Amino acid sequence: MGHRRRHRRLDRRFAVTDETNPNDEGLETPLTPEEGVSDDETQPRAPKQEGRPRWARWGIAAGLSALAAAGLFAWLRGGDTETDVPVTKADVPHVEGKAIVFSKAFSDRAGIVTEPVRLAPLVPRLKVVGTVGFDPAHVSAVGTRIPGLVRTLRKVEGDSVKKGDVLAEIESAELGEAQAGVAVANAHRKAASINEKRERDLAERGLTTAREHEVATATHEEQRAVLEAARQRVIAMSGSPGGPFGVYMLRAPLEGTVVERHIFAGQSVDAHLIAFRVANLDHLWVELSVFESNVDAIRKDDPVEITRVGGDPIPGRVAHVGEVVDPVSRTAEVRVAVSNTERKLRPGQSVTAIIQASGPSRTMLTVPMTAVTYIDGRPTVFLAESPERVVPTPIELGPDDGKNQGVTAGLSEGQVVVSRGVFALKSELYR
Repeated sequence: MGHRRRHRRLDRRFAVTDETNPNDEGLETPLTPEEGVSDDETQPRAPKQEGRPRWARWGIAAGLSALAAAGLFAWLRGGDTETDVPVTKADVPHVEGKAIVFSKAFSDRAGIVTEPVRLAPLVPRLKVVGTVGFDPAHVSAVGTRIPGLVRTLRKVEGDSVKKGDVLAEIESAELGEAQAGVAVANAHRKAASINEKRERDLAERGLTTAREHEVATATHEEQRAVLEAARQRVIAMSGSPGGPFGVYMLRAPLEGTVVERHIFAGQSVDAHLIAFRVANLDHLWVELSVFESNVDAIRKDDPVEITRVGGDPIPGRVAHVGEVVDPVSRTAEVRVAVSNTERKLRPGQSVTAIIQASGPSRTMLTVPMTAVTYIDGRPTVFLAESPERVVPTPIELGPDDGKNQGVTAGLSEGQVVVSRGVFALKSELYR
């Protein structure tokens, strides 16, 4: 009996069952000696379950892994099976040497159009750069004229002024002397006037000689002239005979805006200082530099379109075409008068101008402006060798009229260039 109980405990310890601990990944938990069955065990036991051996389960898992690997390999090699999908080559241009070759289908799709190079008359539309400046008829410099000390500053930059408005007050000893001279001359004139009247009365009564009367009259005229000269001297110093003694006024010579100021209150000034500059900004000039080869096509009153950075075009008219060509830049000055009532322009500003010249036309090679593109910074056209083959060709540009571009080198009459679809071809060079 004891022998059978010992074997039963050993069998239960090493038996393989299907009731496993999930935390041990399928490994069975053996019974410990403390869990053995005693002799007085009276409770019925559940029948034993025969589980699979561990090596059997490992074999099944290995087989499944092999099948999965075989399926993955077959999927990756799908291109070698009879179900392969054929690859269609894209219909895009390609480069052969210096040429770009494409199909008729691509040409139709990209809207490629060609036109011949023509020898035709062209009235140039000139695009030039320039600078905004003052109109000399509407700007004035205000100088100090005589030495003095700035007593009061009435106007500064940006202030609007009327003609005759006081810009500044300057104390001057020289002006004081001139005003004193007016007072002295006026006193002498009065004395001479009284003497001349007395001598005239005496002469009428025969109480004096004609000589005395003539001297008195001449003296009176002399003092009148001296007085007038003294007054003009005061006016020339911007002073007033009846104004503050020794103080002259700097006044605005025209209506406009103070655009420059070069004096301060308390400053000593000499007789040659430009204290203010006043300009009417409603009227400005734009000075353009035009190459000598294009000057002959420009006429007075030709329309001009002025463009500034970030602004709308401003209309103008050619006011003057320069007669002198700069020997260094080989350009002549073209002056454009512009109305600036809306204050869109400022003196000193850089602008771009398009001159619609009205001068005689010039016969030259032309292509549509849409045919010209820039490759590596150089003007280029696509020269057509056949309907499906073009070659990028650098050219040198002449003037244009807004629609047609003049060409001075790189093409000859009768050649064919691409006029539409240029961007689609250019993109192939940077693919």
